[in-house]
Amino acid sequence: MMPSYPVAMSILILVIAAVTSSAQESVVHTPVEDEDKPFLLTYPNLENSDGEVVLTNEHVVLQRLVVGPGEWEGVHSHPGNQIFVHIKGGEWSGRLGGEIEYSEIMSPDGEVGWMNAIPLSAGHDSGNTGDTPIELIYVTLKGDAPIAPDVVHTPQVYPTIPLTLLLENHRMIVQRAQIEPGEWTGIHSYPGNQVYIHVKGGTWSERHGNAQSAPAHVEAGSVGWLDAVDISEGHSVGNTGDTTLDFILVTIK
Repeated sequence: MMPSYPVAMSILILVIAAVTSSAQESVVHTPVEDEDKPFLLTYPNLENSDGEVVLTNEHVVLQRLVVGPGEWEGVHSHPGNQIFVHIKGGEWSGRLGGEIEYSEIMSPDGEVGWMNAIPLSAGHDSGNTGDTPIELIYVTLKGDAPIAPDVVHTPQVYPTIPLTLLLENHRMIVQRAQIEPGEWTGIHSYPGNQVYIHVKGGTWSERHGNAQSAPAHVEAGSVGWLDAVDISEGHSVGNTGDTTLDFILVTIK
């Protein structure tokens, strides 16, 4: 992870938009498939150097990594076409070619940034120079070209809840939403090809027309994939707990 490379911005986001009948929620790690290996990071200095795959499909792979206090990841490469999401932030320092590139950069919970490709030969390394563990999830696109080039992509809209646009480029749209206790998103559609990441846990319920689901609890770090949902389904999600829901929604172009 490298705050000084492309865009790094604050983004804590949970996902509420998360749970349609087509959503595939992941709270446990998935076995590593051969086709995923070129897109995964390896932090050679860490005991769990390969982290955990928490979601994978034909378009994207999500990998969870934890860097403990005082640990340096070790020189590693980045495949590009990826963002990092801090589930738990902390203090970072970085090296490039053995020289300090940045030091004592504070990354809050939920910070997000775009990563370009970095070859192993660059000598890129990052370290946790704080006193608490840092937990990250990387969202890495498997292809170099848009997956739906003929579609006009626009930011997600919830009728009653604002979403903040945090990042948009030729590959993805990244937004943040916060839903307070008792609030509902209003009936909305999803275009599909979306990933959600919970930065903080909470309790939500879902409506389809007049039917409302029982409250369900989500944990920080849970992720999932959203297929398309038509507005005619009457889909809405609400915060039926007593804490703010905060989530990141990534729309893949």
